[in-house]
Amino acid sequence: MKELLKGNPELLITVVGIGGCGCNTVNMLHENNLSSQVNLVAVNTDLAALNSINVENKILIGENLTNGYGAGSDPSIGYQAAQESEGMLRSAIMDSDIVIITAGFGGGTGTGASPLVAKIARELNISCLAIVTLPFESEGQIRMDYALQGIGDIKEPIHAYITLSNDLLLAGLGETVGLFSAFNQSNEVLKNLLIALVQMLNETGYVNVDKNDFSTILSFEGESILGVGKANSEEEAFDALDQALNNPLVSIANIDTAKGIIFQLFCKSEPKLSTYNGLIDHIRTRVTNRSVLIVPGVTLDPNLTSEIEILIIGSGISSSKPEPIKDTIIIDKETCELVQNFESTEPEYIDDELSFINQGESMTDIPAITRKLMAINRD
Repeated sequence: MKELLKGNPELLITVVGIGGCGCNTVNMLHENNLSSQVNLVAVNTDLAALNSINVENKILIGENLTNGYGAGSDPSIGYQAAQESEGMLRSAIMDSDIVIITAGFGGGTGTGASPLVAKIARELNISCLAIVTLPFESEGQIRMDYALQGIGDIKEPIHAYITLSNDLLLAGLGETVGLFSAFNQSNEVLKNLLIALVQMLNETGYVNVDKNDFSTILSFEGESILGVGKANSEEEAFDALDQALNNPLVSIANIDTAKGIIFQLFCKSEPKLSTYNGLIDHIRTRVTNRSVLIVPGVTLDPNLTSEIEILIIGSGISSSKPEPIKDTIIIDKETCELVQNFESTEPEYIDDELSFINQGESMTDIPAITRKLMAINRD
């Protein structure tokens, strides 16, 4: 039993923070002592910004191109910088089992370099997930166009991607929230998602989700969603599940049409069987695809800050429109063999694509970035 509760020393997870936002995120993970469980890598074109963080593994890309002064908010410069330093990037991730890219899209380095890192991971046959943040609408149309182009560029090489919208963050926190508080909240959400994900993959639980389970779930074509919920008692476990399922910071992906779901339950003490079964049944009631593949996991962790924590990862999520979406994630055909015979049902078209966000909330206005993304999916 002691061996079961130990982490898996053979599984190497590398979190690559690219650009200013990405580097800040991996620095937060380092400050939370996550560097003992995963390989943290900071990648930037800005030498001064790179030197200001405490992550041990740092890569200055495009040194000859930018002289260490940054990409000037130009994604093409970020991409060329990554090309110049492709050998270092390849060496940084080549022994990894899973690569998680985190970046803010809309600027130069994160937007431009992230697709190349994803391409390298695919060439090395490494499962790769990207979690990227989108800029505030107030940051201007050019930055938004760069961000949307970055998403288009990363869709082909990445296995799965998740977008976090800063405009939805503003809608959720309210217009009176302070600027620094809003960015800190965004970073905190991203940190919590990554910590829960790494903990699930790096620790062997009583019911285990392993690397192959993770790769299988990422193999489904479509958008992805990742959410975390917490509760102070087992009686509030269903509230934690609803928090995870209705994460208002994830752009427009709706778990209702998911083809694959990872459900990870973290507990301070042994949960009731009825709670465990009830949570999985509740997930099934939310999904219109009756053939959805649900992979459950349960980990006992007496050091949790709350009694219950739930991590949800959904993939293969389709638009509310029944016709196929042109821009979808490219998947590995080999890993899809296990599930390609499942039949899926297409949902009826629902005009309000944000109804899952607005349940129980007062958010009546759809942020502009969401409208843009919805329009793209409808083209």
